[in-house]
Amino acid sequence: MKTIKLHFILFLLFLRLIASSATADEKKTLDNWGIIYGISGTLINETTVDFDIKLLGNKFYFNNQSFLITRNTMPAKDFFINNNIEQTYFDLKEQQELLAYNYNIKLNDSITYLQFDKTIDNSLLKQYVTQNRQVILLDDILLLFGKNGEPVFYSKPYFEKAFIKDVPQLPIIAVPFNADDAFILYRDEVLKKLSIHYKNFLDLPWSATDIYGAKFSPISSIINPIFIDVFWDSGEADSFLYLFSSDYKVLDKLLIFSYITTTRGGPGGDGQAVGYRYFTIDKNYFIERRQRFEDETMEIQHFQVTNKGKFQELPTTSNCYREFAIKDKSQHSAQSLLLTSNQANNYLRFDGGRLDELDDVTLTFNPNEKTLCVNYQQAYSVTFGKANSKQFFDNEALYQQQVENFKKYHIDISNELEYVTFENIDELPIVKFLLNGNQAIYMNNTLFIVGKDYFVAYRQPTKEELVYTQ
Repeated sequence: MKTIKLHFILFLLFLRLIASSATADEKKTLDNWGIIYGISGTLINETTVDFDIKLLGNKFYFNNQSFLITRNTMPAKDFFINNNIEQTYFDLKEQQELLAYNYNIKLNDSITYLQFDKTIDNSLLKQYVTQNRQVILLDDILLLFGKNGEPVFYSKPYFEKAFIKDVPQLPIIAVPFNADDAFILYRDEVLKKLSIHYKNFLDLPWSATDIYGAKFSPISSIINPIFIDVFWDSGEADSFLYLFSSDYKVLDKLLIFSYITTTRGGPGGDGQAVGYRYFTIDKNYFIERRQRFEDETMEIQHFQVTNKGKFQELPTTSNCYREFAIKDKSQHSAQSLLLTSNQANNYLRFDGGRLDELDDVTLTFNPNEKTLCVNYQQAYSVTFGKANSKQFFDNEALYQQQVENFKKYHIDISNELEYVTFENIDELPIVKFLLNGNQAIYMNNTLFIVGKDYFVAYRQPTKEELVYTQ
């Protein structure tokens, strides 16, 4: 009896081993090869975007079918001649430098090709192989052929085992970090280019054409944040904050920057940008992002990185306004702050000078309501006053300097000036630039922040800038 039980247990263990092996194989077959779209200069049939392709050993998986293949080599030119698509060969040779630089596709003198048998003839795949039932394998790039030999490229996906080898090569960046910092990284070409093969691993669609990255210091032993720029075949670009585990599995990702188009004036016009055009990440990985829509309403969201490596949205509030835009529940987060187009456009515009420290600060000044609103969310009381200019500056050299500065704005402050005092703003970045700790000059609908080494003007928006007209 014991012998029978032992044999039965061994049999169950054998079945479990087979099942686990099958599961592992099934998991491997989920590693789809992703299309690289349009690099041949030809229009690719949209059907090819949704192809489900895997290549494992001597099996080629296509959608719900599998085919046996053999791997062979021959001179590249002979392959194209034998398959009656010689012109495709010369077209690819002309593009060789571009393909090698952008996609690591190298058309060598000798190539590897996959040979299918006649079982492919009843499959949709038959339309994307050569007349001899062949396709090309260029290292990690699969080359299928459409009508008249038009090339369709698919890239093998890379996963965390490959990604972890590239992480040490990424440049290091620091928090706090914002949209202006991201632009500097792009402008100065700081980001490191990553293989397009990571598209599946990073959960990016087929239309991604270039991927660049830089890494922050680990948040903890199990959370590694990485900033990633993705360029699309449309020419536009998005920025993501990814969170990876200690072994570089993707824990979560958040879109933080996305340039789509402009509103007023159309694409390339002088209107406000549509999309995620503003974000900040503080030293504790508290994140604010803003999204502007076609009607110029603006949604502000707050996120915090949790100790499990997830982005948790937090409620966003404001005491700057009495009423807000009406949300469409299918489009907007229940915890976000949605501003009307009038509220979103009612901010002070730079009108001269520069203070880099204030680049990520949005100021809204409402004289009638005697309030200064910072970043659309926190309101501060304001009082108005007039003063003798020399007494206000209490420094002869500074007085003379500012008299000359204001002449550029056709304002005479040689005797008297008008100023505002902000209440309870001790914690704001702007404080260290204000006179007497909390004062600025406000004349001719313009707020002037002045000091010995800086002179910055913020003007009120015009009616055209304030009111959205389609």
